[in-house]
Amino acid sequence: MANYHGAISEVFQALSDPTRCAIVGMLGRGAQTVSVLAQPFDMALPSFMKHVAVLEHSGLIRTRKIGRARTCELMPAKLTEVETWLAAQRAAWEARSDRMVEFVEQLHQEEQADVNPTRRSADTNDLVITRVLRAPVAALWRAWTEPDLLKEWWCPKPWTTEVRAFDLRPGGAFHTFMQGPDGGTSDNPGCFLEVAPQARIVFTSMLTAGWRPNTPWLGFTADIAMSGEGEGSRYIARVMHPDAATRDRHEQLGFFDGWNTCITQLDEFALTLGRA
Repeated sequence: MANYHGAISEVFQALSDPTRCAIVGMLGRGAQTVSVLAQPFDMALPSFMKHVAVLEHSGLIRTRKIGRARTCELMPAKLTEVETWLAAQRAAWEARSDRMVEFVEQLHQEEQADVNPTRRSADTNDLVITRVLRAPVAALWRAWTEPDLLKEWWCPKPWTTEVRAFDLRPGGAFHTFMQGPDGGTSDNPGCFLEVAPQARIVFTSMLTAGWRPNTPWLGFTADIAMSGEGEGSRYIARVMHPDAATRDRHEQLGFFDGWNTCITQLDEFALTLGRA
């Protein structure tokens, strides 16, 4: 490896002189005698031959005596070695550059989480909303866990919500029925998977009460986390989907607009509970 790098160094040293670069360029068009090569240069032949000797020592050219004339020709193999080395360096730097860009983008996304709270997660089948809300965790938890309060914010107004089942425990039923002013409906039976008081609620449409399998119109599992932040709360809704097609369908149905609207309604409603 050291000898290889030394050979490459000799090539770059040979090409560091404009006269030698010009000689290589001329030989790129074909072999030439020394006398022909020397004609464009304003220097004595012995001085010109020193440049030829440097190029030959580096392996870039080869000289041969044919009759009374000395002919020079380019050695493409040496140029190929240089080209291969340069390509390797370029690939290494591009890889480092790509990693740096990814790192900077990740930092930017983290810094902008509160400014732009809707984004895809690292898991490509998840849709995630991160918000900092004004209401305290205790008020959010109450709005979430009391069915008569849940229906006040659960779907974007003017739609209304009927809570048909609400058994807040792992395996317990969670069934909402929503209706719009134009008569449209959305029936959503499901099941709670995990309940951590004033911290986390996980529910799914893929199962119903008692862990019974379900075939919903839209399959997903939602992981809702809340924690105190300043005088308010950090609220994270991670909605996981079984495949990319379901994720895309949910997003196209207006996931970010709809869920963000409901979270805003939750925050505003929870604030009234905090003042009560």
